[in-house]
Amino acid sequence: MDRVNPRYIPRNHNVERALEDANVGDYAAFERLLHVLSSPYDERPDAEDYASPAPDDFGPYTTYYGT
Repeated sequence: MDRVNPRYIPRNHNVERALEDANVGDYAAFERLLHVLSSPYDERPDAEDYASPAPDDFGPYTTYYGT
């Protein structure tokens, strides 16, 4: 199952955090996200927060397709 389903995917709350930080010149979160997503099938004990769903305080997330 692990060979078919990636452990790490670009979850909205992680992407948003990386983008917000990058907008003010801090690229550390973006670089870390890129590093984790470069090998999405490999388990990384130090990256469990990238495998978890969004925290409750992230709220509902709306995406727009076809615009």
